[in-house]
Amino acid sequence: MRPRLRRWLLGLSLGTIAITALTCGAWSMVRASAGEPTAALADTWHEGHRILDRRGRLLRELTSDLGLRGQPRALEDIGPRLLAATLVSEDKAFFEHDGLDPHAIVRAALQTVRHGRLVSGASTITQQLVKMLDARGQTRARGLGDKLLEVARAQNLEEQVSKEEILLAYLNRLPYGHGLTGPEVAARGYFGVAPRDLSWAQAAFLAVLPRAPSYLDPYVRPERVLLRQRALLGALRDAGELSDLEHDRAVAEPIELRPLTRPFFAPHLVDALKLEGRLSPGTATTTTLDLDLQRDIEGAVRVHLAAIEDRGASDAAVLVVDNDTGDVLAYVGSADFHSDEISGQVDMVRARRQPGSTLKPFVYGLAFAAGHFGPELTADVPTTFQERGGGSYTPENFDRGFEGPIPLREALAGSLNIPAVRLAAELGPAAVLTTLRTLGLRSLDRDAEHYGLALALGSGEVELRELAGAYVALARGGEAIALRYTTTDPDPAPVQVFAPDVAALVTEALSDPLARVRGLHGRGPFQLAYPVAVKTGTSSGYRDTWTVGYTRERTVAVWLGNADGSPTARLTGASGAGPLFADVMRRAMADVPQRRPLWQPELLVDLEVCPLSGAPVGPACDEAVHRKFSKDHVPKDTCSLHVHVRPDRSAPAGLRCDPQAVATAVVFPPEYDEWLAYKTAGGDTPDMHGRPWLARARVPGCDDRPTALPVLRVVAPAPGTVFALDQRRDAQTIEVRAELDGSGVDLGELAFLVDGREVGRSTWPYKLKIAAEPGDHEVLARPADPRLSARLESTRFSVR
Repeated sequence: MRPRLRRWLLGLSLGTIAITALTCGAWSMVRASAGEPTAALADTWHEGHRILDRRGRLLRELTSDLGLRGQPRALEDIGPRLLAATLVSEDKAFFEHDGLDPHAIVRAALQTVRHGRLVSGASTITQQLVKMLDARGQTRARGLGDKLLEVARAQNLEEQVSKEEILLAYLNRLPYGHGLTGPEVAARGYFGVAPRDLSWAQAAFLAVLPRAPSYLDPYVRPERVLLRQRALLGALRDAGELSDLEHDRAVAEPIELRPLTRPFFAPHLVDALKLEGRLSPGTATTTTLDLDLQRDIEGAVRVHLAAIEDRGASDAAVLVVDNDTGDVLAYVGSADFHSDEISGQVDMVRARRQPGSTLKPFVYGLAFAAGHFGPELTADVPTTFQERGGGSYTPENFDRGFEGPIPLREALAGSLNIPAVRLAAELGPAAVLTTLRTLGLRSLDRDAEHYGLALALGSGEVELRELAGAYVALARGGEAIALRYTTTDPDPAPVQVFAPDVAALVTEALSDPLARVRGLHGRGPFQLAYPVAVKTGTSSGYRDTWTVGYTRERTVAVWLGNADGSPTARLTGASGAGPLFADVMRRAMADVPQRRPLWQPELLVDLEVCPLSGAPVGPACDEAVHRKFSKDHVPKDTCSLHVHVRPDRSAPAGLRCDPQAVATAVVFPPEYDEWLAYKTAGGDTPDMHGRPWLARARVPGCDDRPTALPVLRVVAPAPGTVFALDQRRDAQTIEVRAELDGSGVDLGELAFLVDGREVGRSTWPYKLKIAAEPGDHEVLARPADPRLSARLESTRFSVR
C-alpha cells in the first residue's frame, strides 16, 4: 500500500474513532442529564376506580382526573395472545434492544425516503412508555431534542427495571379509545371477556387501536380497524405466532363489539363513599350492597310515590341493613338521582331531618332500664312540664286527644306524646341525649338544654342512616355497631347500650299489632307474615314521614317527603312511609332462608296482671291478662287502682273504700284529676264494665294513712315558669291548677291567692284562669272554709 493512502486511511480511522468517542461521550453526558422516569411509574393518572356490589357486579366506574378507566393487571392475566399481538405490532425486537432499536430507525428512514412521507415510526415500547410517563398520557408536540431526550431516558429506564416491568407498565397505560386504558378494561368493554380469554382475532383487533384511538374508533370506522387487524394477523403468521390454519380462522372470525355501557347504580352511596373518603385503596371498592335488592327497592320507591302522587310527596329514601354484620344491603338516597324537579341529587339518607316519634323507643328503653315496666300504667292527660331555664312545655298528642290511663307499652306502640315526654322529664334530657349519641345519632350535636324535653318527640335533626343504626342496636339485643358500607370497612366493635332484656321489652311492644290500636286508631299498614318491630314518625307540619323497623335479621329505615322541606298533604309516618316500609321489608326478608325470633325467649317471662294497672292482680280486680316482663325485674305490689267500695253520702264522691264490700270502683292518683273531671262529666264512666272512675283523693278509706294531713299543692304553672306577654293582645290569662293528695278528704271550694291576694275560687278539679300581669308571682290554694285544714304548697312563676 502506498504511504499516502496508508496515512489517509490511518487519519480516517483515527478521525472516526475520535468522532465516535466524542459522540459516545456526548451521548453519555446527554443520558446523565436526561435522568430516568422510574418515579413516574407510581403515578396513577391512567387508573380508574370501580365500585362493585358484594358479588363483584359493577355499580359505577369512576374515571381518573384525565377521564381514564384503567384497571392494571399482571402479565399472566393479560394472556399470551394480546401480548404477542402488541409486541409484533409495536416492537418485535423489544427483548433484544436496550431501549433504542437501530434497525427500526434504519427501516423507518428507508420507508420515509421511498414513500416521501412518514410510514412507520421507530419508537420502541420503552420509548413509548417514557413518552406516556413524561406526558401523563397526553399528546403534545415534540421536536428533535425531545426525541433525543426520550431515547436517553428510555435507555436509562432499561438499566433500572426489567423488560417484564417495562412491558407491563406500557400495556396497562395503553389507550384503546373511549377512556378504556389497558387490556383489562378494553377487553371487557369491547368484548365482555377477560384479556386472557381473547381470541386471536379479538387480540389483533385490540392491538391496533392504540396507534390512533380516535381515528380507529371501532364504533365509528370499524373498516379501518379491520384493515389493520388483518395486516397484523399476517405479521403474526410471518413471525411464527400463528399457523396458517389459525391465521385463516382469525381472518374469518366476525368481530362482534358489545355496546359500551356505563353502569350507574346506587349513585348516592357511591357519591357518599367519594365525599367521605371511604373508597378502598387501589382501583376497586367492593361495597356491601346487594344489586338485585337495590334495584328492586328503587322500583318499589317509584311505584309507591306514583300511588300517592296527589298527596304532595315527591321523594323517598330507604336503607336496608343486615343486623348480624351491620352491612348496608340497599341504599336509596332519592327517588330519582337525575331529577332536578325533586332535587334528586340530594342524598336523603345523609340529610338531617326531624325524625318525629322514631326516637321514642330509646326513651322507653332508658325508662325500662331505670325500673319501669312495659305494662305499667302511665297518664296520657294534659300536662305542663317545667323546662330547665324557667320555661314550660305543654305537649299535645298528634290527634290532639288524650287516652287517659294507658300502659307504657301501648303508649310506645301507639306513639303517644305525653307519656314519652313524662318519661323524658323523669330521666332528664341529658340522659336521653347521651343515650341517643351512644346509639350513633351524632347529628344531635347541640347541648341537652337546646333540645329540651321535646327531644323525646324528635325535635332534633338526624340522618336516616343514623336512625337505622340505632334500630339495628335494638334488633341486636341492645348492642350498637357501626354500619358497614364496603368490605374493607373494619368489623364493627359492639357497644352494649341497653341490656338484652330491656331491648326485648321495647321490641315486644313495637311488634304487637294490638298495642298500636289505641294510639294509632288501628294496626297500621304492617300486616306481614312474620313478627316485625316497627315505629312510625311524623315531623311538624307533615314535612317528613318515617317508618323504621326490624326483624332479627334485617332493619329497614324509610323516609318519605320532599327534599326541599315543603309539607305533604297531611301524610303521616303510617300513611306515607308505612306502606313503602312494608313492601321493602317483604323484599328484604325474601332473601333470608331461616327467620329467628325477635328476641331470645328466655329473656322475658309471662305474668298474669291487671290489664289496667299492669300490676299483679289485686283483691278487687275481676279480670287478668298475660303480659311480659324481664325475668329479673317483675312487679311485687298488687294492683291499687281497683278497690272495693260502699256508698257513703259524706264522702266527696259518695263512695268509701271498704275491703269487705262487694262493689268495685277504680281510683286514680292526682295527675288524672282534670282528665277525670272531663271524662266523667254528666255521670259517665270510661270503664268498659261500668265501674266508676274516681279521683283517689275523693274516696276516703283507700289510703293506709287515715290520719295524715292532706297536701294541697299548686301544680300549674310549674315552679319557675316564665310567661312572655304578647304586646299585640290586651287581656291575657294564665291557668292555675291545684291537686289534693289525700284520700277521701272533702275540702269543698278552694280559694286561689296570687301574691297573698285572693283572685278567685274553684271546686274540684281545682283550676282557675287569672290575669297575666308583669312581674314575679306566688300562687297558693287553700280551703275556702277556714275550719278545714291541709298542708299547703305554693308555686312561683314570672310574667315578662
